[in-house]
Amino acid sequence: MGRNRKLLIVASIVLATIVMAFFSHPLVDWYPNQNQSTYAEFRSKRADLNQANSQNIPLDDGDHEVQSTIEEQSITENSQDITTASENITLSGWVGTELGENISGETVLLYSPSQKAQYSTITGFSGEFEFTDLKPGWDYVLKVSPQGMFQRYTKSQIKLRSDQEVQNIVLESTRLGILTGNLVDPYDRPVTDIELIVQTLEKDSWTTKVLTDANGSFSVADFPIGRFKVAIKGQQALTASGLKFDPDTGMPVNLTIDLGPYNLRGRIYDESGQTLDGADVFLNWALHKNSARFRSTRKVSANANGEFQFTGLGPGNHELVVSAWRGNTFKQMVKQTVNVGVDSGELIIVFNTL
Repeated sequence: MGRNRKLLIVASIVLATIVMAFFSHPLVDWYPNQNQSTYAEFRSKRADLNQANSQNIPLDDGDHEVQSTIEEQSITENSQDITTASENITLSGWVGTELGENISGETVLLYSPSQKAQYSTITGFSGEFEFTDLKPGWDYVLKVSPQGMFQRYTKSQIKLRSDQEVQNIVLESTRLGILTGNLVDPYDRPVTDIELIVQTLEKDSWTTKVLTDANGSFSVADFPIGRFKVAIKGQQALTASGLKFDPDTGMPVNLTIDLGPYNLRGRIYDESGQTLDGADVFLNWALHKNSARFRSTRKVSANANGEFQFTGLGPGNHELVVSAWRGNTFKQMVKQTVNVGVDSGELIIVFNTL
């Protein structure tokens, strides 16, 4: 009985050894491809990661599309800084002086070159102005050309995008002084009781009128600094330009007019000896004195006998221009220089109508 138990124990040990030997060998050899693939994939990922950390990897088509989309979105957002703004903008403001005084009755202009739009309004009692229903834009220009003694105001590249925009305008005062001068003929004799029209060129259509006194002198108070011109209307016409006023120096302006003791007359004929009536006759005179330029044009019409006459002329060269016509088919112009005071005061003008 004891012998049989020993044999049973030995047999069990042998059987267990065989079973263990049978199952332990496949743990190394089974599924060799799976084990090698897993190791190779791990090594490949690690190598790719190292390479990506040490090099600039070019973007593929998909990455380029993403980057392009981002850039386009940025550009679009910048351009929409205006286009996404309110479509009904109100621009208001105030026009006043450097001392805070209100300026009423001034015209305020607003325009946009890109939109080809222009608006205009007039400041109220308190200097206020307002533009409504404006479209958004980036190139608006605000302009005021003052009626009073202020400098012109211009502000450009104004961006409008909010519902309520405010632009206050402060007008700078123009320096003023007393403009003095005198009017003389070519002999430096004073010319009295002549109405002068004085217009400053630094302001928009700012003019004043003044009469020369017994000494041929005149003065204009509160006259703005800068360029100006003087005109005389009527038979003794005159235009004086190239003039400049500086209130600091107070230098008087000396004006010369074509005026004197001479007369010029003449008669107009055609080639057959017949007189031409109704012709227009112009007499032009010019004088340059330093930077000042004086010009005048007188006009008369020939009578039924073809006669014309100019009176009260000063000496020197004058340009005579005659324009005549017959019916609707003939028109001709004749020009010639006449030295008044030297040449004969009787002129014969002949038109060649052939």
